[in-house]
Amino acid sequence: MRPRKRLALPAIAFVLAMTFVVVPYSGATGPPSVDPPGPHSDNMVLMGASLAPGAVTGPPPAGPGTVPWDTRNTDLAFWGKTVIQGRYDGFRVIDARNLRKPKELARFTCVSPQGDVGVYGDLVFRSVDSQQETDQCTAEPQGGAPDDAAECAPAPFPCTGFEGIQIFDISDLQNIQHIASVPLDCGSHTHTVVPDEENGRVLIYNSVSGTGLQTDPGKYGNQCPGEPFNREDIVEVPLDDPASASVIGSFALGQLADGELMDGCHDMGVILGDVNKAACAGHPRGIAVFDISDLDDPVFLYAAEAPTVTGWHSAAFTWDGEIIVGGWEPGGGTRPRCLETGAPFPPPDSGVQTDEMKTAFFFDADTGEIIGRHVLPRPQSIYENCTIHNYNVAALKKRYVLVHGSYQSGTAAVDFTDPANPYEFAWMDPPPLDPPSDTSPGGRTAFRGGDWSSYWYNGEIYESDARRGLYIWRVRAKEVRGPKVKLDFLNPQTNHLSYEMDLRERKKKD
Repeated sequence: MRPRKRLALPAIAFVLAMTFVVVPYSGATGPPSVDPPGPHSDNMVLMGASLAPGAVTGPPPAGPGTVPWDTRNTDLAFWGKTVIQGRYDGFRVIDARNLRKPKELARFTCVSPQGDVGVYGDLVFRSVDSQQETDQCTAEPQGGAPDDAAECAPAPFPCTGFEGIQIFDISDLQNIQHIASVPLDCGSHTHTVVPDEENGRVLIYNSVSGTGLQTDPGKYGNQCPGEPFNREDIVEVPLDDPASASVIGSFALGQLADGELMDGCHDMGVILGDVNKAACAGHPRGIAVFDISDLDDPVFLYAAEAPTVTGWHSAAFTWDGEIIVGGWEPGGGTRPRCLETGAPFPPPDSGVQTDEMKTAFFFDADTGEIIGRHVLPRPQSIYENCTIHNYNVAALKKRYVLVHGSYQSGTAAVDFTDPANPYEFAWMDPPPLDPPSDTSPGGRTAFRGGDWSSYWYNGEIYESDARRGLYIWRVRAKEVRGPKVKLDFLNPQTNHLSYEMDLRERKKKD
């Protein structure tokens, strides 16, 4: 397979016109339903859904043929009218040409967490963030080190097993091919797709799953050296030979204002075009910002911080590169962190809810100064895991609009054209997944679910619900009227182009 080097719609656009046999799946989902998954504002209109049940542990919430391992839906990526939805047990390919009837074209089984995805042409990239016995895809869990100690080098130390990036060729959806595995030190929790069309390649900036010291390099050579890890690895995928993908280097993550080294990134946001910057949502405490004019050699500029924030989750740029949106994940995404401000956390936690735990911060991208913040306005219950999780900025010409998916607080759109005075103007917020009677510490962990990611793409909001599947929404509001930028594709962590904004609304307020 030789993906095109032009940013047109390559083979996927062709194959959508063909007839496919959907890859069978053991858990039947039933016919897609367009019934809203929960309460929502009047200006949120549900267009369609492609359901795929998922669960943290135990069987999916509905359907025969259930399985005992993690099957959650995770992140999204877009190529033309095609949506790639990651899962803990593989990924889905969905035709969204008909927004009212999005159709699953294929589901590829590859059981290994966490399954965040990226796309470029016929290539799908997938993150594996914990030890696997082999680098190959299996239909059942294979977590842990390889069983055969003779395969480990050097003996007698234990193997660490495979963690890293998997690469797939989806040009033939009836015969998806796993064409490469790139082992990475400390695995791949998330990754950022950085197109470099001029040089006939795609780069992947890899964000690790953890930095704890491992005993010994394993069968695949990955080795966690312990903290501070202080680097982001760069994987190069040649478009004329993607199976030869490899690590070509790394870059240091810099330090905080007090000199403490950054340990690692949870996510990395990138903007190309005329801006060429990257923002590492890192730990401890900092969003590290880089000049990436040379994609192979990012240069550290500064680290932004915010009061009480101990580690960042996500970072996204406005399409003009003027503002960075930063959010963190207190409670690891599994705990209720969107309670009413001042409310105590339920056992076994301690402490109380603060505004910062449910806040998106707006930073001046040149200086790192905080110029505004948005606090989630809809308090959630103690039974709902919640943080401002995965998001992007809508590709509009006259306003800054943030679209975020935040677990069980659902999906919302926020106007921050004036970052000092942001406001939520559209939302959907489903009820708790599990009954309030389940208050035991062990039982409370079962309530994990909600919106892993919600993104704006070409006029619609695409919601990846961890337990339910994919929903597509349209917002009818003045905040999203006016000129829009049509994108040929989108990896939401990457603004693959930049453009100037006409922010007359903001200028009036200033």
